[in-house]
Amino acid sequence: MLQFRSASDADDICKAVEAVSDDMAAAALQDLPQEDFYGDEGNSDDEEDSGTPTGKGEKKKRSWLGKVGKGLYRRSVNLAKSSGLVDTPASKEDQDLLAAVLSCRSPFAVKAGGVGIQNPEHAKACRSVLSLMISQMGRNLLSGGNVMNVSFPIQCCQPRTVLEIGAQMGQFTHIYLPRAAATKDPVERMKNVVACFVAAMPLTSGNFLKPLNPILGETLQVDYGDGSKLYMEQTCHHPPVSSFCLVPPSQSYTVSGYQTFNVGWGYNKMFLTNQGVRTVTFSDGSSISLDFPQDRWINVFWGDMVHQTIGTQTFTDEKNGIRCRLEFGNPSNRKGIPNDFFEGVIEQFDSKNPDAPGTALHQVQGSWLGFVDFDKTRYWDIRTTEKTPMSVPADMLKSDSRHRTDRKFLEAKDFKKAQAEKIRLEENQRHERRLREAVHGKH
Repeated sequence: MLQFRSASDADDICKAVEAVSDDMAAAALQDLPQEDFYGDEGNSDDEEDSGTPTGKGEKKKRSWLGKVGKGLYRRSVNLAKSSGLVDTPASKEDQDLLAAVLSCRSPFAVKAGGVGIQNPEHAKACRSVLSLMISQMGRNLLSGGNVMNVSFPIQCCQPRTVLEIGAQMGQFTHIYLPRAAATKDPVERMKNVVACFVAAMPLTSGNFLKPLNPILGETLQVDYGDGSKLYMEQTCHHPPVSSFCLVPPSQSYTVSGYQTFNVGWGYNKMFLTNQGVRTVTFSDGSSISLDFPQDRWINVFWGDMVHQTIGTQTFTDEKNGIRCRLEFGNPSNRKGIPNDFFEGVIEQFDSKNPDAPGTALHQVQGSWLGFVDFDKTRYWDIRTTEKTPMSVPADMLKSDSRHRTDRKFLEAKDFKKAQAEKIRLEENQRHERRLREAVHGKH
């Protein structure tokens, strides 16, 4: 059983990851009913699996869980066909919208929507590690153990921390936030803030390898090309909370806030629910706060891995009673439109009664992988908007993420030493937490 509790376990962890197959059924679901063969995916949805190849490809294995999912899929498609919900032609409006989305889109976008994984080796590493983790967590549960005793193997990590990934979100502030600060119109200010944060979404997408979790008190400093400075710190261990503050040379605005997250699982899916708040505060005293939509990774165990954004995001200017609500994931189920499409509305609302319906002022549509339009006026276009460069400041604190030893070994692909350092840092953090709790209590 892998408890991963000391640096001496690093070699065992690395060997365990190398030994596990990237076939989920062979690792994580090995105790479920036996697999059988199924034909090529070219079979029609209403055919039963014959157990023989179709001639279009080799035999494939479907796990017991896969068979259940396939059965549900076939029945839902047949029901949709019989109800006239499938194979209906797209409207002229949807055809025009599809053409607009496809004409301005990230080169990494996939047809159905979202960002597809680009490196097959990353997919294999992720699946091997996730299969190992789920298998181990299942054994711990069956034996009465704690699933949290399973440490994440570093082979599925990238040599950057959560703080470093988050710092990329500031690479469009130099365009939109000075415009927002300069205008006196609260609606125009809202449009620029919305465009700023939607434009930054592709910058942190496509990270299929897990970033390293920052240690409590770990920091990050970043200088942007326009002279803005970002300061970040890991301010809580459990739950993991990252806090930040971005200050431009003009002092006309600041961006500050905090973020935490939790992970959930669905059928062949992983969900990342971000929580917290980000606030843009302007020198005239007004501010706009925003929350987070949800991230979803589909086909995490089989199929082509894709990162998508779904759910609702709200931007709120309480002082002026203005808010913008965006719905991600093709919320109106428009025919043939990719999942990265979103739509929403800027509205006037009563800040004393925020749950009451507001008055619509402007419509917004776009793809978080390509553009943002307000009433068909474009504010962000991925083809023409340039991000500002990021650089390391001359003087970094010793607590900066880029000084981490496990990060350095991981960058050099020395997984054994990287895993040993990761375990050492985690154990130090747990030890320090126990010392704090002994004096101050758990809260």
